[in-house]
Amino acid sequence: MLEKVRETLRRHRMVSPGERVLVAVSGGADSMALLYGLFWLRKEFRIELAIAHLDHGIRADTAEDLRIVRTAAADLGLPLAYERVDAPGYAKEHKLNLEEAARRLRRDFLRRAAQELGAQKIALGHTRTDLAETILLHLLRGAGPAGLRGFLPVVGPFIRPLIDVSREETRAFCEAHAIPFRDDPTNYDTRLTRNAIRLELLPKLTKFNPQAEEALARAAELLGQTQEVLAWTAQKLRAELRRERGLDLAGLRALPPPVQALVVRALAHEHGIALYRKHVEAVLRSLSRGEAAEVHLPQGLVARIGGGLFVVEKESPPPTGTWPLAIPGETEVAAFGLAFRVERIARPAELDTKDRFAVYVSPSRVQPPFGVRAPTRADVIRPFGRTDLVRVWDLLAKEGVPRWERARWPLVVDARGVVWVVGLRLNGEYAVLPEDAEVLFLRAWKL
Repeated sequence: MLEKVRETLRRHRMVSPGERVLVAVSGGADSMALLYGLFWLRKEFRIELAIAHLDHGIRADTAEDLRIVRTAAADLGLPLAYERVDAPGYAKEHKLNLEEAARRLRRDFLRRAAQELGAQKIALGHTRTDLAETILLHLLRGAGPAGLRGFLPVVGPFIRPLIDVSREETRAFCEAHAIPFRDDPTNYDTRLTRNAIRLELLPKLTKFNPQAEEALARAAELLGQTQEVLAWTAQKLRAELRRERGLDLAGLRALPPPVQALVVRALAHEHGIALYRKHVEAVLRSLSRGEAAEVHLPQGLVARIGGGLFVVEKESPPPTGTWPLAIPGETEVAAFGLAFRVERIARPAELDTKDRFAVYVSPSRVQPPFGVRAPTRADVIRPFGRTDLVRVWDLLAKEGVPRWERARWPLVVDARGVVWVVGLRLNGEYAVLPEDAEVLFLRAWKL
């Protein structure tokens, strides 16, 4: 077992000389084997160790677990971080199953303990057997490549030095070296799906293939490589389709649906959200219809289709209120992600700025207060050279602005109405007059 741990540490470059590794120790055979294995390899890899033990508050007989861990810490001369939490209460409060609640509390505790003890890495006692169980669990739930790869050897500060070691090997290691450990009785409750897989399904699979566990671990490694290829592909496609405010909609629609799904998942992942299949399928259905649409996703995320763009972003209400603009001066309006400059200058010979984010306005026609706000359905302008009024909302639609962006489009306004639909159209009623010797120069740019 020690040789396997040594090879795993090297192959995955899990630790670097001088680092402190926090070892998560429950008192079971896996974590105790991990602790002593790393302790005996610490000088070879030039690392320091510390121990973390969490009582999840699930069982009443955890005092013996803590005693075993404290004895090991004293025996090895290592610092110990200990905490007790109420996982059942947390699960009820946050409407989680007990396993997920315990996992979240454990990860939070380990990160805090690592920071307090100055550890750069956190070693978890997950074995190859755990990996096989995880793959089968995810398979039964209908997972894709990302789920069927199980868990990875290294994820951020978390490392799994026992990922190539079976649970039988950790028990044999502890017994051979007289390392005390304690079995968690909840691990034998087959009402829990993971326990049923461990105690009932895996033994049956070994009747068909004695190396079933190794085969599942090998499949996980291959699926992990496949997932890397898919992630690389999604990143490359996002780069190719990227436009100023989102992805090119026509280019995305031209991709096969499974590749579209890759891109959609990747965009959600940028916001730290993993999508279920039903969410991805809802987006793909909307893409296939060829119409503008919005698809609401978990945790306040929304996919927006229209205006030649595909956008995945956090849903937020349109800006409300009016932001005053200094005349003269510069004003940042973070709600629109823009800054504005207003200057009074001598009338230029040429009134066409050649810049859609800059216009000249007649000072005599502007009635303070001067500001920036989002459109309303009632806003109108009179385009230069025309006598009729045009609704700003209709103008934005004609210009191909998606519906959800119309409610967020910046308008420069005064006491009379809309002066400038920023970046698109100046209201002709504010155009420079022949007798104007000076003009107001308005310019906008992104923050």
